[in-house]
Amino acid sequence: MPLAPRAIAEFNDLLHELHPDAPHVDADAVASVARWLMDLPPDQGEALLQARLGRLAELQALVADPDWAVEPALARRIGRMLAYVDRVRDLIPDDTPRVGRLDDALLVELAWPMVAEELEDYRDFQRFREESGDAFGGHPTRDNWLQSRLEEGALWEQLHRVRHQHYVDYGPLEGGLRVV
Repeated sequence: MPLAPRAIAEFNDLLHELHPDAPHVDADAVASVARWLMDLPPDQGEALLQARLGRLAELQALVADPDWAVEPALARRIGRMLAYVDRVRDLIPDDTPRVGRLDDALLVELAWPMVAEELEDYRDFQRFREESGDAFGGHPTRDNWLQSRLEEGALWEQLHRVRHQHYVDYGPLEGGLRVV
């Protein structure tokens, strides 16, 4: 299946808008990955694509969560990624048998570093929200989560600092111990 140079250029433009350090993708690289995917058993190839595309549900939840304030620039980049994946006609039309979603999966995989840290924080926030229960009116915010994590870090530092210190200096033992 021939890939139009203009479509490759648009894909790369979007990829580098999302993640400037991402590698450049050319037609040969896409063809090589497509051949590899076609050599796999169909169910295994589909599972690999879905593993990458399945990450998008978490990104949609992250952006839509009213308790998690996403930086506007990051929200726009995530929105651009989601919009590309939703398009039926992109670098490889989605209705192309077995490889139709390959370009979508490649975009997600190659742009993933731009959202990995944010998503890790969001997952921790979700655990925090579950653990906090009714605290914060049942809806802790990103600021509540961050403040709690900063307090935990300060406590950890304090415990680490005083681990090998005594609270009271008894001075040196002179004359040994005596039992009276």
